[in-house]
Amino acid sequence: MSFIKEAIAHSQDIWDECLASPFVQEIKDATLPMEKFKEYMIQDSIYLKHYAKVFGGAIYHATTLKEIQMYYSSLAYVNDTESTVRTNYLKQFGITDDEIEFIKPQPENKNYIDFMMAYAAKGDTAEILMATMPCLLSYIYIFKIVAQEEAICGSLFEEFVSEYLGERIDKVSKCWRDFVDEKCDNLPKQEKVRLLGIFREGSRLELEFWQMAYRGKKDE
Repeated sequence: MSFIKEAIAHSQDIWDECLASPFVQEIKDATLPMEKFKEYMIQDSIYLKHYAKVFGGAIYHATTLKEIQMYYSSLAYVNDTESTVRTNYLKQFGITDDEIEFIKPQPENKNYIDFMMAYAAKGDTAEILMATMPCLLSYIYIFKIVAQEEAICGSLFEEFVSEYLGERIDKVSKCWRDFVDEKCDNLPKQEKVRLLGIFREGSRLELEFWQMAYRGKKDE
């Protein structure tokens, strides 16, 4: 089994929790309240700014041209696709990019950002990959399932879900999976175990991000 497949298998239970979260299920059913979706878009825009900074820092620490090219491609994807989709939604909600700069991240968002930035500062390629890949790969997994529901078509959430479907995202995903395997397949077993822990922690933080909108719901 390749290392990236092992990493995904090691965190599959968390990804399934993400899929089962009320927020994702209400997207699937097109019943998510507008205010919760709006707040998600605000928080995710803040997150993506820092996600891009991680790859910018990774370019600085990169030791090969291929690494630079891979991280640059991530910056381009975040800017051209993910950030653009969120900007489109924010415009619908009457929120500008400048206004986002003055909004603080929610605790779950800040924890995730701090986690990624800590590994970015160290500059180790394998660690950066493990800290950042749960975001991209888990979203693809989740939304390929969500997109099967008829309620998505024509709903407010269709553009958001569609962002993680199709040939382009599949190509991006394959490139990153291959890059992870190239960097990690031949590492010592003890190092692999440590990296699997980073990937799982990133996945856990993804789950908390999905749960953010319903924080405290169980206590209501």
